[in-house]
Amino acid sequence: MLLIIVIIDEGNIMKYISLLLLALVSSIASGDEELEHSAITSCAYQAGTAREIQNIRQVEGDDWTQFEQKIKKIYKDTQGRYDLLAIGKIVYLAPLQRLPDAVYEYTFNSCVKHIQGKDKSA
Repeated sequence: MLLIIVIIDEGNIMKYISLLLLALVSSIASGDEELEHSAITSCAYQAGTAREIQNIRQVEGDDWTQFEQKIKKIYKDTQGRYDLLAIGKIVYLAPLQRLPDAVYEYTFNSCVKHIQGKDKSA
């Protein structure tokens, strides 16, 4: 299971919850088979983390190397740090100008497709 720390400020909590519920409902309703609750939750956490990384990236203006060094300074060499860097690397491949909510949507949908076995890498 992917362990991710998500930072959500009070102004965005309702937006985050609404998007999460919308994503849950639409993915379950449109899927050929129902995904396990834990898989959906994992995708939502990954996508939320990706959105927050994009927010931080846009505010601080870090490039990938700077972001990676900050994470390595803050977190011990654990699976959590490895997962955070993996998500960060995906975010840093996207254009800096991409809206954080678009990063969320892309990450969530990619995760769900991967779990369903419908992505190109599966």
